[in-house]
Amino acid sequence: MKLLRGVYEGPQSYGILRVAASIRGVHALLRALPGEAYFRTLYGARERSGEMAPVTLSPLRKGLEDSMAPGNLARDLSGVIRRHPKTEIVILVRSEASLLSEETFPLPSLLEIEGTGRPPELVTFPWERPGMSETEAAELALEDLIQSRMQDRPERSPYPTVNLFGPPIFGPGAAAEYAEAERLLDMVGVEVNARVPLGANAGDLGRLPRAWANVLLYREVGESATLYLQDEFGMPRVTTPMIGAAGTGAVLRSVGELCQLDPKSVQRTIWAELARTAKLPWYARLEPPETFQDRRVAIFGDFTYPLGLGYALAREVGLEVTACGTYLTHLERDFLFHAHTFTEGAFVEDDPDEVAAR
Repeated sequence: MKLLRGVYEGPQSYGILRVAASIRGVHALLRALPGEAYFRTLYGARERSGEMAPVTLSPLRKGLEDSMAPGNLARDLSGVIRRHPKTEIVILVRSEASLLSEETFPLPSLLEIEGTGRPPELVTFPWERPGMSETEAAELALEDLIQSRMQDRPERSPYPTVNLFGPPIFGPGAAAEYAEAERLLDMVGVEVNARVPLGANAGDLGRLPRAWANVLLYREVGESATLYLQDEFGMPRVTTPMIGAAGTGAVLRSVGELCQLDPKSVQRTIWAELARTAKLPWYARLEPPETFQDRRVAIFGDFTYPLGLGYALAREVGLEVTACGTYLTHLERDFLFHAHTFTEGAFVEDDPDEVAAR
């Protein structure tokens, strides 16, 4: 028996639901078989906040049209709005079974939100297809959610601000990563306009163009969204992984330049902060050369972390990176371009057996 899928990533619906659950005011209606509706269980076990995941199941089933049981899409959408009156965006997500069934249904008009006199926005994803990966779907879903809130063009903030595009919910240490990036940016005099997707609300998505630049902490999910903002609003992006002393310093210098800050002041702040917190270069210089002699490293993961870690180990510690790989085949060209700057063993592979053979 050979595992073909599901080792490194889940299905496309799982990626979309992770993005939806990261943004307050967004509720997902999942069209799936009952056995595919495990996201709420994972949410409760991982988050432990006492809140239910903003996901409602619309089960695939065969039955009479006059039945009041869940499964009628129009009735299920109306139920979401009645039970969650503060919802601003409702998204329709389809599981693998729903996509393979090739069912078609007209999109109904939604009920008005009580107190506002207008219905919530319904966002669908026509690009969904069977076999699509979790990360690729999350990336495209975030772009579509942002586009759905771009009816107005807000003015740029009068002071330097940036948007942080990081990992969605369930990302390892995601909240801490946002917080640390915000702390470092505050030290150089730059405020955070919005954290996206984790920690944002539906209103924040429409205010993203107020920022002076976008900083990608996790390029896998924010790539398409920041390219859209760059094309439509001329917002520059900083894509260097904020990992290690060199990567962190490069990001802060780039942000300072884009926000028209005094470069000498920014550099002094970077030196002072890294001298206090960056222990990896200090440890590499303290240890005798024999400690790292003939030590080789192999790295495998998504996109941002393998590249950031590879840069840090090769340039700050001096280790030989013999292999650096990713399972994200849709980012193959960009990954190989960056990984080849510090190793000749860059590769892209989503077959676990092939990865283990390396």
